[in-house]
Amino acid sequence: MQASGNRIARGVVKSLESQVIHTARYVGRTARALCVASNAGHRRVYERIAARDPEGAAEAMFTHITDSWLVRRGGPGDPARLQR
Repeated sequence: MQASGNRIARGVVKSLESQVIHTARYVGRTARALCVASNAGHRRVYERIAARDPEGAAEAMFTHITDSWLVRRGGPGDPARLQR
């Protein structure tokens, strides 16, 4: 969020995180494959920001959030769902 330069989005994330960080629903499943896949999603976002590609960064973030939500809310979790 800091790299994006989007102060409003950073404020929203900080506010939400401070409220939910200690809840079991926020922590979710911690299987290594899910963490690796999630980190890859974050990496794609960072790479688009570093490349000064706002459209690509927005798409990467949308994809990461959507895929993460689907994995967290569906069945046992499918780390391949996060790998694009």
